[in-house]
Amino acid sequence: MPSKHTYESLDRISELANLREAILDALFLLERGYNREKVRDFVGDKYRLDKALRSVIYRCIHTSNWISSIKAKIVHPWQIRNKYIVIDFLNVLGTTISAISGGLIVKSLDGFFRDVSELHASILTHPKVYEATEIIINTVSTLTLSSVIFLLEEKVSHSGDFAAFIRRRMSEAGINGTAKTCRTVNSDIMKSSYIVATSDAVIMSHVEYLIDLAGLVLSKVLEPNYCLIDLQDLVWSY
Repeated sequence: MPSKHTYESLDRISELANLREAILDALFLLERGYNREKVRDFVGDKYRLDKALRSVIYRCIHTSNWISSIKAKIVHPWQIRNKYIVIDFLNVLGTTISAISGGLIVKSLDGFFRDVSELHASILTHPKVYEATEIIINTVSTLTLSSVIFLLEEKVSHSGDFAAFIRRRMSEAGINGTAKTCRTVNSDIMKSSYIVATSDAVIMSHVEYLIDLAGLVLSKVLEPNYCLIDLQDLVWSY
């Protein structure tokens, strides 16, 4: 795994300290119920954060109540043998693509790994999308699951073709399950009784069990060149 805090704008101690102060300010406000978007904008302006670091504030900073609730939902790899999981595929894919493309990866305060790439609708046209998918499938194949469902947003370009590709690779890898598109991935996942693989906060808040599949995938990246910020270390170890 690459050295921590290697993001290009965080290569000096003073800049790390600046980010830490921004995070502490954001935490102070979030713990008191302030709107997350307003907190991002206020702290981002105050500390002159760039777009990526504003996304860190928005997506990766969590209150103590949130952290406690997520810890209670986490299922570890050794606990899911012969279990069923549903994967928020585009969510995990975004983090994986960032990891193999020299992007910024953040270990959030709740312990989940997230990216701030915001690829969204263009994600399935990324040059490394197939390489990233292979890493995800290879990771899933090591988990000895009863069944897996990969869910993709129907409205994302090429999602139908890509679901077919995943089904073919699952069959070749001996993974029981399927890949399919749906109109509302969030809603479908939140209705499921399966263990859920996602770092999407909306989904995480509504399901019973979670696994950080992106975190497992990162350990399978053979030549990691991504930039990692470990917020737990940055905030709690100083």
